[in-house]
Formats: sequence, C-alpha cells, structure tokens
Amino acid sequence: MPTSQTEKEVARIPLVGVHTTRTIDNSTTDSGSSGTIGLGIIGIMVIGRVASSDKDQRFVNVIFEKITNPFTGKVTFYTVKRPGFAVENTPEAGSVGNEVKVWSSQGNGDSVISSFGDINSTIYNGDASLGSITGITQTLDEAIIGTTPHILITSHDNTGWYYPDGGALTQISDVDFPGNAGKTITGHFVTIDGYTFIAATDGTIWNSDLNSISAWSATSFLNAQMYPDKLVGLSRFKNQLVALGKDTIEFFHIAANATGSPLERTDNGFIRIGCASTKGYVQLEDTIAWVSASDRGGCSIYVLDGFTPKRISTSTIDAQLALVGPDTVKLACCKFLGKTLIFAILNNITFVHCLEDNIWTEWTSASPLWTSLSVASSGSWKIYSVSSQTNSGKVYSINPTSFVYQDDGTNYTLLIQTSKVDFDNAKRKFFSRLNVIGDIQPNSTILNIAWADDDYNTFSNSRSVDMSSNNPYLTQLGSARRRAFRLSNTTNGPLRLEALELEYTEGLH
Repeated sequence: MPTSQTEKEVARIPLVGVHTTRTIDNSTTDSGSSGTIGLGIIGIMVIGRVASSDKDQRFVNVIFEKITNPFTGKVTFYTVKRPGFAVENTPEAGSVGNEVKVWSSQGNGDSVISSFGDINSTIYNGDASLGSITGITQTLDEAIIGTTPHILITSHDNTGWYYPDGGALTQISDVDFPGNAGKTITGHFVTIDGYTFIAATDGTIWNSDLNSISAWSATSFLNAQMYPDKLVGLSRFKNQLVALGKDTIEFFHIAANATGSPLERTDNGFIRIGCASTKGYVQLEDTIAWVSASDRGGCSIYVLDGFTPKRISTSTIDAQLALVGPDTVKLACCKFLGKTLIFAILNNITFVHCLEDNIWTEWTSASPLWTSLSVASSGSWKIYSVSSQTNSGKVYSINPTSFVYQDDGTNYTLLIQTSKVDFDNAKRKFFSRLNVIGDIQPNSTILNIAWADDDYNTFSNSRSVDMSSNNPYLTQLGSARRRAFRLSNTTNGPLRLEALELEYTEGLH
C-alpha cells in the first residue's frame, strides 16, 4: 500500500554555512589517485598524503555577503560567486610567477612590481624589465631609504637585492650582510625607523646601518632570546618587530642602543606558538596571520590580536593542513569588498577565510592564479596576482569596477553542497517542488542541481534552472528520509543565491 502523507510543508534551506569537508573517508579514492575538477565535482582531490573527501557541506568559489536591516535588525545572508582573475599584462611568457608587489611608496602608488623565472628571476615594473637577480625571488618588499623609495628582494640563493626609484637593480655586496657572511637568510625584509632587518635561520636578527640598505656591520645583530629556536622570518605588529621562529614568536622594539642592534625585547612579548615556514605567514595591515607550528605537534592558522594569538582555523582546516604538511602551506591576503580575506594555499586547493565573518570557503581553478597577491591602495584599487603553478608569465588582476567570472579566460565552477537535511525527523519526505531564491540575472545563467540520499555517495543526474527566469524551480523530486543538495554553475557571469525553498509532505510511517 502507498504510504499515507500529511499536509504539505515548506522548508527554507539557507545557502550559507560552515565548510566541513570530511578529511578521510574510506569510500574516497586512495592516495595515488588524481584530483578531478569539473562540473559539479571539485574533489575527490588528493592534496597530500591521503585523499580528502568531497562529502559534507561545502562552499567553493564563493564569497558570503551579510546584510543587516538597521531598522528591524533582520540579517540576510547571500552566497555570491567570486570574481575571476583577468590578464593584466604578460611580462615574461613561458615563465612561472614568483611574487608580486604594488609599489605604494613610489610615484602614484600604483606601479606593479612582479618577478618571474624558475632558475633566475627577472624583476618587472609593469612590462618593463628592471633587471635580473641570481636565484628565485622569495620576497618582494618596499621601504623608503633616506627619501628614496626602494624595492627590497630576497632570493633563494641567499642573496639580497634592492632597486631604488630611478636607479638600478643591485645586489647587497657588503661582506657583513648575513647572506654574504655565512648565514642563511629567511623571510622578509622589515624596515622600522630607518633600519632594515632580516632574519637568519640560526636565530639571529640582523640590521642594516641607519638609513641604508647597502651598508651592514658585523656586530649589528641580536639573538632571539626567550627560547632556543630557529627563525623563519620577520614581520611587523604596529611599531613592533615580530620574530617568527619554528616554535615561538618574540616581539622587539627600537631602543636606539649605542652599539650593536638597535632592538630590545618587548616586555611580555612572547608567544609559545611558532610558524611552520617562511611562506607560512603574511602581513595583514598592522597585524599578521600565520600557520602555526610547535614542538607539541598539531597546526592551525592564527592571527595576532594584540600580543595574543587568535585561532581562526577550524578542525576541518587543521586536518587539511596536517594532510599536506603545514610547512608546504603558503598564506596570502587581500582586502576585498569590505572583507579581509586570508588565503591558505594547499597545492590545487585554496581555503579562504573572511576575518569579518569568521568563516571559511574554498577556492579552486584549473590552476590557482593567486599564489602571490598585492592590492593597490590608491588609483585602480585592483587586486594583482601571479601564479607559481603556471608558466603563463602573466600578471593577473581583479578590477573592482569591472568583474569577470573567468580565470585567465577559462570558466570555473561555483559549487554549493548542503548538509544532509531531514528537518529533525527520520520520516520519509515526498518532495514536490524546489524553488531557488536568488537574484534574477540579466542573461541566461544556468544553475545545475543534483541531490544524494545516501550520505553523498550517489548523486542524481543534474537538472537545471535558469536564474534569468522570474521563478526558477524544479518539480517531482522524489522522496527520501534525508537529502543533501549540490548546486553548481560555470557561467561566465555573476550569481547571488540566498536559499532553497522546498515543498514536501511527510509519510505517516
């Protein structure tokens, strides 16, 4: 006999939430399998030692938008398709990108400095070569030395370089520069009060002579003091110098000592959590974010809140970091649409954290075009990027006044996968209609919808709605006790979704 049913009910399924991809699942491929990136499937992706699942709630290639009505206090959440990276210029076709930096202290503050090459690096200002360095560029930084804006460069062959505005690309040749004196330099140059600092892996912090980048002294250094540790790099927190070690972080300030280093350790400036690698930290306005490491094991992503570490990664993200190895994770960041985004780049998968909303999403593309990011703080306000995972030789950009929805001319896939919904009971539901709540688009925008009733193991054939229609919906969706939905879109155009509205009846038994 057919199952008796109750009255029709309507449920709303928000299309926002927490990214909770399963770390390890026996039904996924083994660790020798390759990733699949395609329509509706962005996994199963091998991103390290073990396969990661494509199950559970996922949000891929999206940004969340939160709107609060100031009169009623009602909050509405939207899931917005992320914009793509267009080609800005092609300084060196056929080469991998190393780093990119908007030179904010020079000219109008919108010169884009980039580095390309997989043996030696050539430095470009736009399309114009500034010259080549030996080795591969590790960091691009800027400073004003005296009154002249400079670009500062470190290379993986342990050399340091500088380019003064209007001058020539020059290697730091002073025999007392730590890279020339038998030390292994690591991380970024940091300039404070006229001194330029660089770390060495043996735990020493070196400084240039005052108002110079070319002159260094044999006694101008200080050891990290609170704990025996190897340094991975330097950063800044407000007016403090931050020394990031493998197991610890220390803070120093300028004390203007008569001899030796001008630094003095800041009272209570010590954190017993280290940084996993030179690429595993990023300056974030006047604070920093970093991939942690410690001699107690485990890894997370933190931001500095005062002198206190604030963990921002979830257990899901931490598990992914552990799978690939935290010392292989690169951090990048940008400010975009009023949101501060921190990128944790793991091979072909990137997890993106919004600091304001305290939530993670996932970005993917045929090749990540954002392994280095820099933002113009004036003029165009563009986000610029280069990729170390392609040999395109291109600088890419996101123009906030003219979005595109392709990466280097190729469409990418937005994917939203819901959690399993059963409306808090295990009764069988008969689904009669599914309405998609979102913006009506001016052009044809196909949204593919599939569902699984068996813990994400078997998805139905996709059915589609066009988000340019006034009322996109599906009917005759069968029945299930609990169901997960998967929505995907590859259109070269915008998309903003709010919710699914599901009409159903429940069986009595």
